[in-house]
Amino acid sequence: MTELKAGVARADITPPCGLPHGCWAARTGLAEGIHDPLRAQALVLDDGTTTIAIVAIDLVFAGADLTAAVRARVQELTGIPPEAVLVNAAHNHSAPSLSRGSSVVGLKDAPAFADYVELLPETIAGVVYAAWRSREPARVGAGAGSAPGITVNRVVPERPVDTTVGVLAVDLADGTPLAVVTSFACHPTLMGGHTLLWNADFPGPLRDAVERERPGAEAIFLSGCGGDVAGWDYWFGNWEASRHSFERRDELGEAIAAATVAALDSVETSGDVRLGAASTRLELRRRRHAYAIEDIDARLAALEALPVPEFPEAWDDSVHTATSAQQYPPLYERTALAFYKDMVERADVPVEAEVQALAIGDAAIVSNPFELFNTPGATIRSRSPFAQTLTLAYTNDYAGYFAPPEDLDLVADVSLDDILDQDAYRWAYGITNTNVEGSEMARLIDESVALLDSLRGAA
Repeated sequence: MTELKAGVARADITPPCGLPHGCWAARTGLAEGIHDPLRAQALVLDDGTTTIAIVAIDLVFAGADLTAAVRARVQELTGIPPEAVLVNAAHNHSAPSLSRGSSVVGLKDAPAFADYVELLPETIAGVVYAAWRSREPARVGAGAGSAPGITVNRVVPERPVDTTVGVLAVDLADGTPLAVVTSFACHPTLMGGHTLLWNADFPGPLRDAVERERPGAEAIFLSGCGGDVAGWDYWFGNWEASRHSFERRDELGEAIAAATVAALDSVETSGDVRLGAASTRLELRRRRHAYAIEDIDARLAALEALPVPEFPEAWDDSVHTATSAQQYPPLYERTALAFYKDMVERADVPVEAEVQALAIGDAAIVSNPFELFNTPGATIRSRSPFAQTLTLAYTNDYAGYFAPPEDLDLVADVSLDDILDQDAYRWAYGITNTNVEGSEMARLIDESVALLDSLRGAA
């Protein structure tokens, strides 16, 4: 019989004020305050043979360089091997724009964050060390709930979305709550460029609500496969979408928290739990398109010749994430063209992706580095041999969007001029900048399930 031990810890990773705020363009303001802090959190589980670390960070990306630095330092401090350390980014767009090794073109660390980034791997690894040092006898269990009516397929709003709320409950041996892990598929874009306050988007109020209901527990959010999922009615091209606000943000986070707490009521925890960890690296074929490099360069040159607009410090209420590319088309076109050019220049260079799986008794976590659309994520979960499976994206790197082949077929024959027209093709964002061949989706799914099968067989 195994004796499970667990420890949790957190650190504040909120950047200083006075630095460029978040990932939204079309504004010039610097961060002027903090609405709620950004967290780095770690849950360490140890069954006496295997130790795993689940790390959640309130950043937009967990780039490959950042993940590698964190893993190396964690192994030095604790002995936990890299394949047993999972680093999930909330994909919070109200966080600083940091790449730290992302494989996607055009994502660069803002120079103003050089000092902040320098210490970040040590800070995150230190959270894992603190959690590891605090291990004590514990019990763990898993369950699932649902949070319908709060999200929408932002690409094709008529399609259903995955509303599953995955839950892990970790208690001390005497039943005292230690940690609650929640996974859900939704873009943390409930706040746009209207605020200059650092904030954690909807995971912030989600965690606060869970911790109110489970005093003493550390609430941890893990971002699911929400590449085509947004909150409320924020589907692309919706000029009637409800306005961004902290109130609307909090309402969504608290709805997920309510589903989490409801699911906890049926979770049974056990200290006799075996752990496992496995990881594999894939080389996926890069997507090919029909756009000529000469046409792409000509469009880029024309955009560079345009006068630089004078942007306000923050967005006014007329700007919305659902339609911002239509309101500021040159900003979008530059980014899109850079993606298309990169696909041509690196056509024969595969897209590298780590798939990782962790086993926690009858539950599992499986992850990938993409903004994976929600249907493939749900498919992986449905094929898992475990009773409960949390399927994550944005993990251990950022490799861009990954849409299913049937979605890529929708834009396969669209001309360059047409695809850049945001009034016509704003809806296709996430499809148009997928940089992996659609036929590789089956391989990603199969490899994810194979890892889960291997861990289940070992258990």
